[in-house]
Amino acid sequence: MALNIVSSENIADKKGTYLLYGAPGKGKTTTIKFLPGKTLVLDVDRTSHVLKGSSDIDIIYIDNIDTWNDWGATLTELVKNYKGKYDNIVVDNITELERCILSSLGAVGKNNGVPSQGDYQYMQFKLVNSLRYLKSLNSNIFFLAWEELDLFQDYDGSQYSIVLPQINRRIRNNILGLCDVVGRLIVKEDGERGYILTASNSTYAKNQLDDRPGCKQNELIIHETI
Repeated sequence: MALNIVSSENIADKKGTYLLYGAPGKGKTTTIKFLPGKTLVLDVDRTSHVLKGSSDIDIIYIDNIDTWNDWGATLTELVKNYKGKYDNIVVDNITELERCILSSLGAVGKNNGVPSQGDYQYMQFKLVNSLRYLKSLNSNIFFLAWEELDLFQDYDGSQYSIVLPQINRRIRNNILGLCDVVGRLIVKEDGERGYILTASNSTYAKNQLDDRPGCKQNELIIHETI
């Protein structure tokens, strides 16, 4: 078998995969207005009304009742017929998507609407595979998420609190590992919004696309090969 070996000097520029998180109402959805090019929003939590009047933004409202089937059908259609047609695809948001999928599975189960252990496993595999599917669309991929405070234990046994995206713990590292950028949205006292892009003991973040430790909300993408 011939191996497909590519020199690192010849690695082509690719679209980025971003996970942006913060407390509800801080302005994550508003960030979408600043993305360059044509954008498709997969609206799960019904906050896309803040984008009203933006001519370069299209919206698909994901069914938040029959979410399991609708989400799968939407991804299949995107991969089949929309590859490369949008510069950016945004899932708003993954925290609510988890809950909707679990609620959808629980509603058709045998546990009076309560998700079973198997439903949690279905949801976990679905979300990780969804990210892989979306990364094949030749678009910048954005997952928005709420934040949560968690207790982290280091290898030496020391413990400290850290702010993280609110994603199921069993797949959180997998999801974050597949993203090029993880940014936490913060609002300064003067009202200016920006993203933390570098990790600390109190905040999870990373930036594998450039060397910026942070950026303004409207400067998230500074280089683009549209």
